[in-house]
Amino acid sequence: MSISDLPSERAPRSSSLLASLIDKLVLLCGVVPYALVALGLRFLIARVFFLSGQAKISGPEIPISLVKGAEFSVVLPVEIKPETFELFQSQYSALPMPPAVAAYLFTYAEFVLPVCLMLGFATRLSALALLAMTVLIQVYVAPEALWTAHVYIFAILMVLMSVGPGAISLDAIVRYVYQK
Repeated sequence: MSISDLPSERAPRSSSLLASLIDKLVLLCGVVPYALVALGLRFLIARVFFLSGQAKISGPEIPISLVKGAEFSVVLPVEIKPETFELFQSQYSALPMPPAVAAYLFTYAEFVLPVCLMLGFATRLSALALLAMTVLIQVYVAPEALWTAHVYIFAILMVLMSVGPGAISLDAIVRYVYQK
């Protein structure tokens, strides 16, 4: 028996151009570190919740200018707008808690938890809390939004909960310091 008679360990590669391109794409995707993927996911989902929370509060505005043309302002949560309380008394009234409690809880959570996600601080806990809020909204307020919005939010939050914030986070720094 010669070496050529032994079964090869790798499956034969297809010689098609499409298969070759797909192989190269898979290899390229494997090079992207999870830390960058998690950073992008954290910023993406934080933006969704933060903008929602910004619409519900009033207070002083802090202008932020990162680069020319990318200017925005952040409203600090001094008080909750009266329209927010009306929203929770009408559209969100089916939630299993008093509307005033829900208004405070959801509004301040939509300010604090996205900041935690962007920093990568208490990421799994923040993602869990935002997931719980989304489930409540899905079940009691907007059941029709499952396939248009909530499924994507669920997926991103589940990735952050199960895999974590990645190496570019305060959680990673805390873990590194704690292990020393």
